Amino acid sequence: MGRMLVKLAEAIGRLVLAGREMTRLAGFTARMTEIIGVLKDLNEGVYVRTMITQNGTEGVKPSLPRAPGAGRIIFQDNIIKFDKVPLITPNGDVLVRELSFEVRSGMNVLVCGPNGCGKSSLFRILGELWPLFGGCVTKPPRGKLFYVPQRPYMTLGTLRDQVIYPHTKEEMLAKGVTDTDLTDYLNKVQLDYVLNREKGWDTVADWIDVLSGGEKQRIAMARLFYHKPQFAILDECTSAVSVDVEGSMYEYCREVGITLFTVSHRKSLWTHHEYYLQMDGRGSFEFKPIDITTEEFGS
Repeated sequence: MGRMLVKLAEAIGRLVLAGREMTRLAGFTARMTEIIGVLKDLNEGVYVRTMITQNGTEGVKPSLPRAPGAGRIIFQDNIIKFDKVPLITPNGDVLVRELSFEVRSGMNVLVCGPNGCGKSSLFRILGELWPLFGGCVTKPPRGKLFYVPQRPYMTLGTLRDQVIYPHTKEEMLAKGVTDTDLTDYLNKVQLDYVLNREKGWDTVADWIDVLSGGEKQRIAMARLFYHKPQFAILDECTSAVSVDVEGSMYEYCREVGITLFTVSHRKSLWTHHEYYLQMDGRGSFEFKPIDITTEEFGS
């Protein structure tokens, strides 16, 4: 009797495991079916683009009269201007039909909107990572536009290398910047204690693990101060930084003449900007000055 119960328990266990394997097999089968369908559509030249409009989502024929490279880029100092530029992903999805705005140096802009509305697409087009399907973009020459992401890149090398990236020490010295200047940048982001903790600028470490999330974000801002571009795109890059430190960093950017495009949901940042660009995720946008009548939103 005891052996029968043991065998029964083993059989039930195998049945449970078989059920799990069948669930996994069903998932793999569904994915393979999707892949086969996509490959079939590609072979037959079938593709339907989607366009987001004010009235919702509607299908757009593949004959949409736009092609990658149809737009024009003009390089000019102290201005970023979009003139009837469509925000279109590389696979043809249209997020905004025609985006137009103009930002001069000294006009900080807060970019806001729900996820998927086109905020990142705007900056990918600005950074020439995505093709321009139409209109005209006026922007500073390369090297005068800087991007600071939420999770900054930490390079292999010394503590100094983290601040001056992608420059080398030789390029830093040729630029007329010294370690004393770098220390000042760390003071600006209230990170001078790291220099003592890590025993100097020449210390080599795995900085991704050594530095906390907030410290990495402040290193990225010190990197911005070192390069001093005309314009900087700050993409949630102070989300792990306290409000008071964040405010002092924004004030220093204004002091040294760095004009900011900020993507953030923090209400505390509205006071550091003159304009806001809001996208609603349905193809509409508004670009307006921030004044006492502006309703601030965020957390």
